Amino acid sequence: MNLPAPFAPIAPSIDAALHDIFGFESFRTGQRRGIEAVVEGNDTLIVMPTGSGKSLCYMLPGCVLPGLTLAVSPLIALMKDQADALESFNIPATYINSSLSWDEQRQRLAGMRAGAFKVVLVAPERFKSQAFLDALSGVPIGLFAIDEAHCISQWGHDFRPDYLNLGEVRQKLGAPTTLALTATATPDVQRDIAAQLDFDNHSVVVSGFERPNLFFEVYPARSRRSKYERIEALLDQTPEGSKVIYCATRKQVEEVGRNLRESGYYPALYHAGLSDQERDEVQDAFMAGDAPLLIATNAFGMGVDKSDVRAIVHFNIPGSVEAYYQEAGRAGRDGDPAHCLLLYNRADLRIHEFFTENSFPDRKLVERLWTLLQKHGVGMHTLDADMLADHLSRAGDDRVHPWAVGSALRLLERGGHLAFGQRGPAPWLEVIDQARTRDLRVDWDALNARRGVDEQHQEDMVRYATGHTCRQVYLVRYFSDTAHDIAECKRCDRCCGPPSYAQAAGQVRAPIIVRESAQTVLRKVLSGIARARGKWGAHVIAAMLRGSRAKKIVGAGLDQLSTHGILRDLRQDDLVRLLDVCSQLGLTTQNTYGCLSLTDAGTELMMSSEPLSETVAEVLARHLRSASELGDLPPSARSSESRPRPASGDGELGETYLRTLMLVREGHDYRAIAKERGLTPSSVLRHFMTLAERGHKLPLDEHADGRLLPELRELASEWSPDDKLAPLKERLTTPCDYDTLKLNLAIVLQERFEHDQTPEAS
Repeated sequence: MNLPAPFAPIAPSIDAALHDIFGFESFRTGQRRGIEAVVEGNDTLIVMPTGSGKSLCYMLPGCVLPGLTLAVSPLIALMKDQADALESFNIPATYINSSLSWDEQRQRLAGMRAGAFKVVLVAPERFKSQAFLDALSGVPIGLFAIDEAHCISQWGHDFRPDYLNLGEVRQKLGAPTTLALTATATPDVQRDIAAQLDFDNHSVVVSGFERPNLFFEVYPARSRRSKYERIEALLDQTPEGSKVIYCATRKQVEEVGRNLRESGYYPALYHAGLSDQERDEVQDAFMAGDAPLLIATNAFGMGVDKSDVRAIVHFNIPGSVEAYYQEAGRAGRDGDPAHCLLLYNRADLRIHEFFTENSFPDRKLVERLWTLLQKHGVGMHTLDADMLADHLSRAGDDRVHPWAVGSALRLLERGGHLAFGQRGPAPWLEVIDQARTRDLRVDWDALNARRGVDEQHQEDMVRYATGHTCRQVYLVRYFSDTAHDIAECKRCDRCCGPPSYAQAAGQVRAPIIVRESAQTVLRKVLSGIARARGKWGAHVIAAMLRGSRAKKIVGAGLDQLSTHGILRDLRQDDLVRLLDVCSQLGLTTQNTYGCLSLTDAGTELMMSSEPLSETVAEVLARHLRSASELGDLPPSARSSESRPRPASGDGELGETYLRTLMLVREGHDYRAIAKERGLTPSSVLRHFMTLAERGHKLPLDEHADGRLLPELRELASEWSPDDKLAPLKERLTTPCDYDTLKLNLAIVLQERFEHDQTPEAS
């Protein structure tokens, strides 16, 4: 077959293409195997993590194979970048999507028919256009490449209905050699992709999921404050390179940005609420190194390849392991060490439960919506999701969210009952028929299955966060059912314990001193959970175990339980910490409302008289210390209740605070200390306030502000470094910057400590 010149191969072999066109010396892991399979004419599924070089796996075969490479991608915003990248290698390429005018689309379709391009990138919905299918009818397709192929599977974390038609499209194109590419597909999703595309005897290449340069850490954060402390400790100990903090919502991006700015950091923000131009400017600044700290929703990152990202922080637990691994995997692409921190709080799952509930509305809501639309009659109406949600909320007992209405409208559109459009600034929808609710063309079983898949993804992510196995082992096994013999990484918090930055920042908590054996204490904690019968959360159970007679405890009858007061020697925060440990060991589970129950493993351990397993004993050893190990201390000193608070000692401060204390006592200014230690001035001032609160004398008299101090003594009488500064600053009548405020707060905290130590105060 004689092909027009652009449809003919432009490289004689894959090695020639690699060296002469792309300028690479060698392939990355898995690339050669996948590319050879495609060039040999095999349908192929390639699963490679973000940043492992997936794009080359379709770009390079397109140079070697005859015919057009037709590449499908859902990421319209990135198509231009991909086409530009191909053009930079002198490969004729273009893209066709809804961002182009009709004239531009027609010109590119004509060029495609004439053989002007070797690669054409399109969105999956393009195949709904008969004009596009007609334009393809005379074009020889050498390779049909499908990026983000997990979107075709209802078991995937990012299912997109438009992808479901690609199996049929493939047959219409004459079943050309097809390459499915994805960064995140479990074995079940891989099998579903192959089935949906009607692959037979296809090749599968799965590689690159081990990331030995990444340190994976999960920090169980009980409060927002503890999240900020952990973030700031990591930022202070990671001065080089770029850092990204992912948040679940736009609102949280703004909140985290505001809090970090108050603490002296200068983050850039990225979310869908910004204009296209604003997002482009933020991304460009991040890529150029001008905005090294970025706070973003998951709208950021697709197609971003920055090699020097030293830390990825997740402020909230992501909705799936796939999403987490894709985002965390943007760290350390240069091969140097990088840190991936997940701040885990079970309550954050409510965000994802909200997403699931409103993305997959129940049948009753869809039918109520259809009944309402029927009252408007067949035809076009100026209605939108907000208006309809408001009407349904007023007509029923429950508030209906516009998101849920939008999801229901899309279900009705896919069933052929509705159409959408825009008339000037006003949106409209067209009611096409008057089908009875029982005759609606909605696949309820598929809808329920998708909801179940989303819920399973959340459970898998919780299992990662709370499990006690090596983090890397969990991730690699999640994506490959042939990796059960992978060795522990020795580079995660499960293998190595708390990371060095937490130790340096004094964030590794001192062990809890107990009078009994760790085994006895653990079984008492588990007994308390069992007696609570799944009705109470960690703080109430902890209060019951230590014998609290608070109104809530007595009112609920918890003071009558046999476990009331069986651990009265321990403090409330010690017991909450032990309850967290039980969760990490898989001994407890938590419902949507945070109520704790024992798992089967927890019940078995509670009932058993056998010694603790090596794994459980090792974890407990990090948190508990027997009083007998303290030597000849009097019993009162061994009691957890009478353990010295941080104000009277340095045991819980950590080396970084003590280094600051030494330097300030030597006469160094806080700015000089920050410069010498590679910290921000704000971090040093936070050290000052914490040191002052805990009773360390600091030479700060020269910073005393005669107008500000008297006001602070009154307004900040109960303020602590854990509290926010902004509300306090807003109440001040004396103008001051944040540095001056922190310096004078340190003086007030120091005065308060000295006052509390006097006999009159006690």
